Amino acid sequence: MSRENLEIARSAAAAYNRGDLNALMEAYDPAVEFVTLLLGTHRGKEAIRPIFEENRENLSGYSLELEELIDAGPDKVIVVAHLGGAGRVSQIAVGDLIAFVATFKNGLIVRQETFRNKEEALEAAGLRDGGTL
Repeated sequence: MSRENLEIARSAAAAYNRGDLNALMEAYDPAVEFVTLLLGTHRGKEAIRPIFEENRENLSGYSLELEELIDAGPDKVIVVAHLGGAGRVSQIAVGDLIAFVATFKNGLIVRQETFRNKEEALEAAGLRDGGTL
């Protein structure tokens, strides 16, 4: 199942980057718990779609470039990605390497939590030494 979860994570990032939010939303369970660094916790697909829409609307060239996908067990994937883009009005560039821990159930993301870096995500997923259980 973890190989399938890795592919779902990869496909979700690709859907986001091409602006296909309908395809992106298909990766999430209807009752998903979505934990962000800046905006707190949101529950349900109807609560998270506006976050993605706002990012796409307010940031020119906003992208999520995958750096690494880590199989973190039968139900978790760690996504390490570079966020890029610039404010539409200010043209101030944004870019950072962040990490997500996505928890899957029945082929859907039921929880996604954002972390400042790969190390925090590894610790949250119960992994140490770059992927050793």
